[in-house]
Amino acid sequence: MTKTEFRLKVEEELKDLAKKPKTKLKIAFEVNGKMKGTSISEGGDVDILFSPRQEVMYVDFSETSKSKIELIKTSLKKTFGTFAKDDGTKDSSSHRIKLGEKGAAKNNRDILNFRILKSGARTPTAIQERGSAFIFSVALDTSHPRSQIDLGKDHIALEKNKYVYDGLKKIFTSAYEERIKDWTYTYYQQQKQFLDEFKGTKWSEFVYGNQSFVKFFEGYIKNIYLQFDPPKQFQKYEQWNPADIYAAYDMPKIKSELDELFKGEENQKGVNLFRLNNYLINLLKEKKLVGISLKKIKKPDNAELVLRNIDDQSYLDPKVETKQYKMKDINFVIDGIHDRSKKTVSTYIKFGEGYQVDVKGSSSKFNNLAFGTLIKAKSAAQGGNAPIELVIGLMKKNGSDIKFKNDNTQYPTTIDEFFSPNAKYSTKDYQKWFTSLKKYFTASAKYVDFEDYITRLYQDDEGPIAQSKLMQLHFYYDSLKTNDLKVDYWLKILYLGMKVGKRFAPHAKIY
Repeated sequence: MTKTEFRLKVEEELKDLAKKPKTKLKIAFEVNGKMKGTSISEGGDVDILFSPRQEVMYVDFSETSKSKIELIKTSLKKTFGTFAKDDGTKDSSSHRIKLGEKGAAKNNRDILNFRILKSGARTPTAIQERGSAFIFSVALDTSHPRSQIDLGKDHIALEKNKYVYDGLKKIFTSAYEERIKDWTYTYYQQQKQFLDEFKGTKWSEFVYGNQSFVKFFEGYIKNIYLQFDPPKQFQKYEQWNPADIYAAYDMPKIKSELDELFKGEENQKGVNLFRLNNYLINLLKEKKLVGISLKKIKKPDNAELVLRNIDDQSYLDPKVETKQYKMKDINFVIDGIHDRSKKTVSTYIKFGEGYQVDVKGSSSKFNNLAFGTLIKAKSAAQGGNAPIELVIGLMKKNGSDIKFKNDNTQYPTTIDEFFSPNAKYSTKDYQKWFTSLKKYFTASAKYVDFEDYITRLYQDDEGPIAQSKLMQLHFYYDSLKTNDLKVDYWLKILYLGMKVGKRFAPHAKIY
């Protein structure tokens, strides 16, 4: 549909209004299915798009721009007039204004649908993953009533596909519908990379929820063990397998074979980890079952699909190994432990410009530390958390007299506990740890100032922050005081978070 003169005038007016001092908004327009300008997903304020047949102009805007958008609505109505009342209130997530004089011909009026893209709490993981499963099923022509649905050449085309977008709306529900567009770029990239790797493969199942392989393995996880005497078991599915969703060929047959495998032939209920992984490796190589680890993909990155833990080459990350990191390449960003200007509960282990381990505490409740990984070259794509039990086991191999257990109950929750003579650790311990780590601080620091800082946090009812800092102090002290494994120690923590190694399940990672 060719744009009318009226619509062109409206678009020019929008551009002019966005530039005015009172509004000053970054704006992007859809042109031939692509966004021109700085779109919201790229840090902009307003996206101008159109319905499939061009009848309605959509003005999507970020929540932070809400007050300025009201000025734009008022100015547009004053300039062009309105041929009917607005639909919806100005506070609703979708608000339509009808520009043009009453009685005007259709080509001398227009409808603008203002939609607010709310920020705040992140989209629940379950919704993100259901969306991925749905898009994969569409792309692979499985589990949906229509066949050969064209997802288009980019994420904008995906958004304009009514069947696909309506399906996503059902998954995201009205509570999160405004965030669909925040995920379509990721969904498009995910299915594109998957099809590039598995083109021509026929998957009979691609399900998420109660019947999925994730749920299946979660039910069996405590029957997977690492060794015979004594058997060491996984406690959580995520400790063994990072896959979020699965594609399967002949799912009932595979589940039946897995049921037999889990009965165990080792005179013990369960299955040896390496025997199970070998079975899954064979299924992946035969393209009968693949578990996929999904991560959000930010513009303008193109997704990458990497097969993990299927052979000697994939038990290590080739990009990490190519860097050949040495200790001098690792930067310990740990000033947050003592810096009064930072109430952060995270410290960072940076491997050059490529990778990072975040040692994270909690600022709101007393909790244990988490060891998250980031792939910085991929817009800081998350690599996953390292299983705590394996990190502690690695620490014990790294040096003698390791006391750190990542147990927050061993550290004070109040100022009285901090100074108590009956506490697990005394202020003398904290002073010893602090003094040992001073060479890793970039800013000069004295223990007396650190102790004063910690006590003030407890006094200000910020005990979780104080406790997190004490736990991080202990972790780094025990990790660095001997460091028999040197750079390999830190690389192994990175690999544990990325779930790379023989002990982890074979999977495809899309990031």
